[in-house]
Amino acid sequence: MTSAPHSGAASTVIEPAEVGNRLRLKQSGAVKGCFDGAWRPLSLDPVTEFSALVAALSRRSGPVDRIGFNPAAWGLAPAHLAHGPDLVRLSGFFGLQQHTVVVIGPRIRHLTLLVIPPETGDAAAERALAAASASDSFGTAEEILRGCGVLLPDRRSAES
Repeated sequence: MTSAPHSGAASTVIEPAEVGNRLRLKQSGAVKGCFDGAWRPLSLDPVTEFSALVAALSRRSGPVDRIGFNPAAWGLAPAHLAHGPDLVRLSGFFGLQQHTVVVIGPRIRHLTLLVIPPETGDAAAERALAAASASDSFGTAEEILRGCGVLLPDRRSAES
């Protein structure tokens, strides 16, 4: 994977919007599949949205050390976010799927989340959150998002 440049400095985690029901994780013991759950950010601003994700996951699962993301899918990100006394490293990888983030922490290990585009309507977003976090879910990002009406069907596939 190719790593992306960062803006350099660390950004302080801002007071994040409550993630609430915009983050769903599979129950422990569920089929791993492609995803461990799903997340619906409110925007594509990495400082705001990754801050909210770090705060929610820290309360739920313990500290977050790193977030991996595709920089083509997000705005310019700093190299680190400060979360209390901890620094969370933000790592941009162009080889990572556009609708995916990977979260790593001492107790989290390797959490792969489907990212639902912020502009998605509420009904389609709810279907995608439920589909990706279902205990038997194993679809790819494209399969889940298309199946839930988030992404439009590929015309080339329809014409074949």
